Amino acid sequence: MESEKDKQENAQPQAEAAKAAEAAPGSTAAAPEAAAAAAPEAPASDAAAGAEAPAADAGDQGTGPESISRRRVFIGLGVAAVVIVGAALAMQRTPQEPSTPGSSVSADITLITSDRTDVDCAAANGIDKYRCGFTDENLPWNGEEKDRLRPYLTTDRHLYLIPGLFLQPALQERFKAEPPDKPRESLKRFTAKCNLKVLGRVGGVKVRWLASGTWGNPEEADAASVVDCKVEG
Repeated sequence: MESEKDKQENAQPQAEAAKAAEAAPGSTAAAPEAAAAAAPEAPASDAAAGAEAPAADAGDQGTGPESISRRRVFIGLGVAAVVIVGAALAMQRTPQEPSTPGSSVSADITLITSDRTDVDCAAANGIDKYRCGFTDENLPWNGEEKDRLRPYLTTDRHLYLIPGLFLQPALQERFKAEPPDKPRESLKRFTAKCNLKVLGRVGGVKVRWLASGTWGNPEEADAASVVDCKVEG
């Protein structure tokens, strides 16, 4: 039979084994707790990433396709506005040179040969020795051609009263080459490129463009004498 001492020695290893078995479930339970403690960190990281994503999207809005397209439209409209303004300015008539008495101007005068006698002006007053062909609509002035003011238009529609224009050698040659002995609409239009000397301005001038035409309203016009001319056309 076993002694009491032997029973105690045999029971001690069994007790230690039981304690070890109890300790093992405790450590197994600790693992889920550690995992549970660590698990919430993942959603926090996901939330942070989710918060950052909209910020990135907001930044991308300035460089997205729609934003780039809008900028291109605005740039295109700006360029179009500049082009339109430039075209409008280019279409405006070039300002005339100063029309002070004694100043020299260049004038491209549009003519047909019948203008030598068809066009005329009426004014109560002249300038220097030069006068219009009529002092009023019904009262002619019978001065010489070299002293008789007649109205002529430049290619940019500026009116000049010029005495003896067709006495210039180049215009005399052009007149001889195509005398106005046929209907006016059959005559070829040409340009007299002339240098003029401004005499001054004449007020209350009425003009007509045909011998049988009606007089226009009174206006003020520059009077100028011819320095020289050449013909084109």
